[in-house]
Amino acid sequence: MNEKLKQAYERLGLSETVTGEELNKRFDLLLRRRRSLKSETEIAAYEEEFQAIKLILDSRDQQEIQEAEDQRLAKYGSLAGGARKWERFMRLYKTHVILGIIAVIVLIAGGNALYNNWQHRKYLASLPPIDAKIMFIGNFGVKDPDGKMDDLNKAILAEYPQWKRVDSSIVYLPKTGAGADTLDMNYMQKAVVELAANSPDILILDEATLKWIGGQDGFQNLEPILKDGKISSDDARLQWGTDGETGQKELYAVDITDSKFVSALPINRNTQSVEIGVLGGEEQKVKMFDFVKHVAGEAAGK
Repeated sequence: MNEKLKQAYERLGLSETVTGEELNKRFDLLLRRRRSLKSETEIAAYEEEFQAIKLILDSRDQQEIQEAEDQRLAKYGSLAGGARKWERFMRLYKTHVILGIIAVIVLIAGGNALYNNWQHRKYLASLPPIDAKIMFIGNFGVKDPDGKMDDLNKAILAEYPQWKRVDSSIVYLPKTGAGADTLDMNYMQKAVVELAANSPDILILDEATLKWIGGQDGFQNLEPILKDGKISSDDARLQWGTDGETGQKELYAVDITDSKFVSALPINRNTQSVEIGVLGGEEQKVKMFDFVKHVAGEAAGK
């Protein structure tokens, strides 16, 4: 084990034999701390822990690849080492044989890529600022066969024209069984990393994912959306929880399954319910609350 990986385990206070489940629990603990970070020192410590977790995950992925290669070459028995060297030799010299052709192609493609990149950056600079980053986590999929988010972003803006630009993403998190809490462990780990790395403003989740991460300290209290009375505090769609620090009852999510908003989205979903919540971000929370209130009020027929 290299020194950096060893330091990563020490930084997290974890043993090198930590299981995937234990590592996932540590991810959850790290996620809960996001809302309480205030000082630069706390933020720096959080970033160090996140980088340590990422290093461990990357290392384990690489180990799985190596083990898979070992299993593939096991059929050669004592000749496995020679077979591995032969494959690497062929890969190396096949590249050299066609290097001249590739060089020409790269020069042409590289020039086009630079030009296209410049055009793309020019296009992005002409766009309005992003109003919100919206992440779908759960058994969701985009209907675009190319996996692009353009149609989804347009549908969101069509339903909420107060905004001019959104950045949406989908993190696929399937279940492995009939139970609501039987989420795939590998996908759970990846979802936590995506969540921590991208810091979305709004989360849209299915029922299984809500049960997993719902009610954590990273969620904003949505009670302000009830102040004008358009949504009743005893509405069955409201998801209430208890703040781990204050012990106070808080509204952390709303069921928007039957909303016009959800029905208009070009997504595939294999879920019983669709929930919406707002993550940390004091500066943006009023803006996000207005969006949730619009979508939830629509679902209530108000």
